[in-house]
Amino acid sequence: MRFFISSNIKNNYPLYITVVLFLISSFLYWLLGWFMYHHKYGLSFHKQMFYFFTDPEFPEPIPLGQLLEDIHIQIFLTTLFILILASIFVHKCVRDKVKYTLIGVSFTAGMLEPVASLLVYYISPVFIYLKILLFVLFQVSCGIMVIMSLKLYLTKEKEEPPERSILYTIVFLFSVSTLLFATLNFFLFLAKMGFSPSSVAEYYAGNPQKFMRPKSLYGLLDVVTPHLLAMGVYLFALVHFAFFTNVRKKALLSATTLGFAFADNIMGLGIRFWDTAFAYLKLISFLGLTLCMVYLSLLISYSIIRHRAKAIVLL
Repeated sequence: MRFFISSNIKNNYPLYITVVLFLISSFLYWLLGWFMYHHKYGLSFHKQMFYFFTDPEFPEPIPLGQLLEDIHIQIFLTTLFILILASIFVHKCVRDKVKYTLIGVSFTAGMLEPVASLLVYYISPVFIYLKILLFVLFQVSCGIMVIMSLKLYLTKEKEEPPERSILYTIVFLFSVSTLLFATLNFFLFLAKMGFSPSSVAEYYAGNPQKFMRPKSLYGLLDVVTPHLLAMGVYLFALVHFAFFTNVRKKALLSATTLGFAFADNIMGLGIRFWDTAFAYLKLISFLGLTLCMVYLSLLISYSIIRHRAKAIVLL
C-alpha cells in the first residue's frame, strides 16, 4: 500500500481508476450493509431478540459456535475494509481532527459491535441497544469516509499528503483489532472442537457412537479454499507492518506465521482422509498461528507507542 502515501494518485491514471472503482465498490458494500444487517439481526430490539433467543416466550439461545463464527467473519471483513478505506481517506484535505475522529470511530465501533453480541448472550438483552448504536456509528462514520473520498477523486479537489501520526494511528488500530480477532478465534476453536486431539479428530472424522458424521470433501474445501486466500491477505498486511520495526529474523517470523496458517487450514483434510494423528499437528499449527498473531500485534503496537519503529508505513 505504499502508493497511497508516496504517490499522487490522481497523476497515476491506472492507480486512479483502481482507487475510484474500489471506492464505488465500497459505497455499494456500505449501502448493502444496512440491508444485510437489517435482514440478519434487525434494527429493533425485538428483531434482535429473535436472532439471539429465537422465541422470547420460550428462549433458546443461538448456538455459541454459530455466534462466534458470525463475529469471526464480521471482524475480519471490518478490519480489512477500514484499513484500506482509511489509507485512501487520509489524502482528503480536511482537518486532522476530523480524520482522527472518523477513523477512530470506525475502528472502535466496528470492533465493539460484534463484541456487544457476547454481552447480549452472556449478560443481558439490554445490550442490544448498545449493539444497534455501535452499528449505526460504524455505518455513519464509514459512509462519511467513503463519500468524502469519492468526492476527492471524482472532482478537481486536491489531495493532501497524510501526516505520519495518522498513519501510525491506522496501523495501531489494525494491530489492536488483530488482538481481538486472534482472541475470538481461540474461543471459536474451543467452542467448535475443543483442545484435545480426540475432540479435534472427532470434529473432522466423526464418531458413530456420538452420532457425529465425518466432514465431506466438499464441506472441507468450502472452508479451506476461502480461508487460504483470506488469511494469506490478512497475514500479509500484519507481517509486513512488523518488517518496519526493529524485530530481528524477519524472514523467519514471516515464514513461521504463514506456515502455521497454511498448516492450520489443510490439517483438517489430513485428519479426515489420511490419519487422525494429524489432529496433533492441527492443534500445534492453530496455537502457533494464534501466538504469532498476538506477538506481531503486540510488537507493532509497542513500536508505535514507544516511537521505536524505523518507518511504519502502509506499504
